[in-house]
Amino acid sequence: MKIFLIMLFGTIILQNDNHLINSVWSHKVTDKCFDKLTFEPDNVVLEYDCELNYTFHSSYSISKDTISIQGKDDSHSEDNGKITSYWRIKYLTKNNGLYVIESKELVEGKWKNKKVHSNVNPDYLRIK
Repeated sequence: MKIFLIMLFGTIILQNDNHLINSVWSHKVTDKCFDKLTFEPDNVVLEYDCELNYTFHSSYSISKDTISIQGKDDSHSEDNGKITSYWRIKYLTKNNGLYVIESKELVEGKWKNKKVHSNVNPDYLRIK
């Protein structure tokens, strides 16, 4: 199977998800705490939250240079498995970084935009 990647002005245009499968991306929270995204086959992404010491099993899709992740908070055993929140995050892929370009959370049945800080530093860096 061939993998096609096109580099245009430092932006990676993803033609399929083979570029992402088995890749690991890291976000530094503190000196000893790193969040991680691990992209698996079948559009599954593992979102490790170092502060919670928990891995969320989410899904992802790709459109050109954008990765969209949809997740749900299933980490709270004290609420008997009731899902407490859902989120959607879009990342722009550029060089070996992921930059948040959109973030939404489901609140009372409606998708609400969360503030996205635009900056020149990536939110996640590829480490594998």
